[in-house]
Amino acid sequence: MKKLISILLCGMLMLTAACTANPNNTGKTPESEPAPEQAAVPAQTPEPEPEPEPEPEPEEPPVGIKAGGWTVADDPALTDETKAIFAQALEGTVGVDYEAIAMLGTQVVAGMNYCYLSRSTVVSPDAPSTYAFVYIYRDLAGDAYLLNWASVPIVPNGDGTASRPAEPGTLMGGWAYDADSEITDEIKAKLEKALDGLTGATYEPIANLGVQVVAGLNRCLLCKITPVVPNPVSHYALVYVYEDLEGGASLKEVVDLSLDLKEPEPLEPEPEGEQEPEPAPDMIAGGWQVSYEPEMTEETKAVFEKALDGLVGVDYVPVACLGTQVVAGTNYCFLAEATVVYPDAQPKFVLVYVYEDLEGNAQILNFADMPVIPNEYGTAEPIPAEEMLEGGWAYAEDPQITAEIRDSFGKALVSYGYLAVYEPVANLGTQVVAGLNRCLLVRFTERIPEARPQYKLMYVWEKLDGTAEITDVFDFDLGDLCTYGA
Repeated sequence: MKKLISILLCGMLMLTAACTANPNNTGKTPESEPAPEQAAVPAQTPEPEPEPEPEPEPEEPPVGIKAGGWTVADDPALTDETKAIFAQALEGTVGVDYEAIAMLGTQVVAGMNYCYLSRSTVVSPDAPSTYAFVYIYRDLAGDAYLLNWASVPIVPNGDGTASRPAEPGTLMGGWAYDADSEITDEIKAKLEKALDGLTGATYEPIANLGVQVVAGLNRCLLCKITPVVPNPVSHYALVYVYEDLEGGASLKEVVDLSLDLKEPEPLEPEPEGEQEPEPAPDMIAGGWQVSYEPEMTEETKAVFEKALDGLVGVDYVPVACLGTQVVAGTNYCFLAEATVVYPDAQPKFVLVYVYEDLEGNAQILNFADMPVIPNEYGTAEPIPAEEMLEGGWAYAEDPQITAEIRDSFGKALVSYGYLAVYEPVANLGTQVVAGLNRCLLVRFTERIPEARPQYKLMYVWEKLDGTAEITDVFDFDLGDLCTYGA
């Protein structure tokens, strides 16, 4: 009996253990067990994402400053600090002398950009001065570097813009940079007279940039203009004042200026190998370059005399050095007065072409008679001996441009128009008519940016009533009459 009870207890314990290990087991096979029902889960609406907090607006820059823009200087006058920055940046610059006149403005970068008004003068005898905007960068360590420069425009275009003169210097009725930039008491008085009655802004003259001689004088002034409003922002402008012959003055035009720095053009990678040197500005490699100053210098006289040393039978007197050509050395084109050595010989004008080698030796390349007589083909020819009769063309006795000749040429240009800058270089020939015809060699420069000067033969009829007009204009190329080795 006890044995039977023990067996039953062991069986119950084993069954209990099996049920505990598999609670889903009900003694039925899995195939017969129905799938349990799934309780429905309600759909959940996604919670909206939190809106991003608005970024704080940047603080307003101080009045008169654009973030990263140029700030007009409160006082453009140079200080010891701005002078030192200019001197450091321009240290080692050769070929051109730069003189700071005013510090116009600054631009905050990783450091500081500066814009200066500067007088620039090419280092050569009698070279005229011009004006330029000079841009300088000073880094956080205090080192200063030249960024860029740009010529200051002074010629009004009539459309609210201005351009630079075609060529520096005071030439027949054209605009010229003024040699003295100082604002004198007289200039201030004329500006105040011109601005009389004009309200809404103040005009502070910074520099006297240029003049144009008319019936009176046109003057270009760089001014700082400040509107009469709360928190004003100043800017620069070119202010044009006409000063008449009676002492009056009137405002002609105002051209706004920006200090913005033009991005420098990217440098092209240098090709490998030895490179030919770049030609100088305004010079075509192998071409003739019109002389900046045609007047004879000690250097050009020496070249001329060295080449003609020992030449007999004709006396040659140099009048002007018209141009040069860079070769393996230099070719020169001289205008000279030639007189055969015999009694009562009539002088004439000739072109003398001279070659100077790299060692300084000079020799004659060619002679050519100077063309003077206009023909029907739009060119000119030399004067033959038989032409030098009454009523015919004759070479001028004196090639110099006298005050009288300059005056008549100026009168003729008034009706002809100022489409270019004209500088008479030599008085070549005359013809007696009802008055006088005159042939002038003139240096001509178009009023366009980067214009190259050239020569023209211009014919002026000086009438009996004191007036004058231009009757013909012919191109004159220095290379046309140079036959090398002739």
